[in-house]
Amino acid sequence: MHVCSNHFERSNYFPTNGPNQKPKLKKNVVPSQNLPVRTHDRCELSPVKRRKQARSDRAAKRAIWSNITSEEANSSNENEAPGDQEQGSETCFENTNTEGDDSWRDVPQVADLAPRDRIKLAEIGIQVGDNLPSLVISIMETDKKLKSTTGLHSVKLLDSLTKCADEIAPDNPCKKLQMSTKSRIVLTMMKIKLSISFSSLAVLFDINIQTCCNYIYDMIAVLSKILKCMIFWPSKEEILMNMPKCFRGFGKTRVVLDCYEIPVGKPKCIVCRVKTYSHYKKGHTAKVSMNITPSGLICLCSVAFGGRASDKVITQNTGVYDKCDPGDGIMVDKGYHIEEECENNMLVLIRPPFLRNNRKFSRAEAVQCAKIARARVHIERVIQRVRCFNILKSRIPWNLVPFIDDLVIIVSALVNLGNPILARNKY
Repeated sequence: MHVCSNHFERSNYFPTNGPNQKPKLKKNVVPSQNLPVRTHDRCELSPVKRRKQARSDRAAKRAIWSNITSEEANSSNENEAPGDQEQGSETCFENTNTEGDDSWRDVPQVADLAPRDRIKLAEIGIQVGDNLPSLVISIMETDKKLKSTTGLHSVKLLDSLTKCADEIAPDNPCKKLQMSTKSRIVLTMMKIKLSISFSSLAVLFDINIQTCCNYIYDMIAVLSKILKCMIFWPSKEEILMNMPKCFRGFGKTRVVLDCYEIPVGKPKCIVCRVKTYSHYKKGHTAKVSMNITPSGLICLCSVAFGGRASDKVITQNTGVYDKCDPGDGIMVDKGYHIEEECENNMLVLIRPPFLRNNRKFSRAEAVQCAKIARARVHIERVIQRVRCFNILKSRIPWNLVPFIDDLVIIVSALVNLGNPILARNKY
């Protein structure tokens, strides 16, 4: 066996008489230099150690930031006059005793910082302010661009949502955010409207992918809480005052019911696969019940069920029977078998007739079926507007399935805030 001389030390050889003499190894010498590392000898960090190392790196960055702020404070104190220092100390003392101080909201802009501090901020990876690409800034300039990319009808609506979001969920002063509240709302609405991947949104907004996901997850809950008030149950008098002409033969109609399914990713759990598989859609879906008034206003949305759930079970869980008064009418299609529930709650079931054993409908049944279809078609138009938001039209990834209820509320509220389903001459 031949071993390279790079694996031995000089002391492992016998001394030579000259440079031309070939060195000879001593007996029982073992190679000790430049040895290959075996797989089980490699020093690989475990996930826990990698997380600890990442924490220590972040702590070092925070220490650098604290050193920068302390140097600025010391330099400002040296340049101030003695009287100014006393006045500043009194001001600081007063601020510490004030409750609900919002002084942390006044964040300095990048332009106010010195060039030396900007370089240090860039080195430690902290972004100050809201530096968005020009493409994203142009989206928020006009109503047309904003509606086509985010689904929001106007810039005024975006400003109102921003104001409400700041009041409901103000930014944490201990958490450094790379984007303002307004930009995070635009980011979230672009995900809901266009169903763009997280990686594409991260490139558009020049942020990290994980940061993009966190912003969207947080803002979905905030927007759902803000817009939930736009979905309400109107009184019977308000419904009768806004009854369309196509409902003249069904004056007792209080609500129109229908369900729509949202495609979801294939779950890993076997039980979830069984519950979400829809034989009608031939895939895994989430099923949501939508209730609208005769004028086309979304008045009630159910929580998401698995695609296997029936329309009857979903309707029972919405509580629509308790909201209606005795004698009110509920208009449904042939898939709703809720005769007993309507009879127990003294409600009128408006549904197209079944053919059953008859070969064809009678003239009266055919006319009745056409009138119900003419009135019920407006709920299909509402569902079509809901599906204009691509996140409820395309397949939702499994990591967004827990947010389906909030997504349905956001989209339904925006549909209610849009143009009415029926024109003025239809009343």
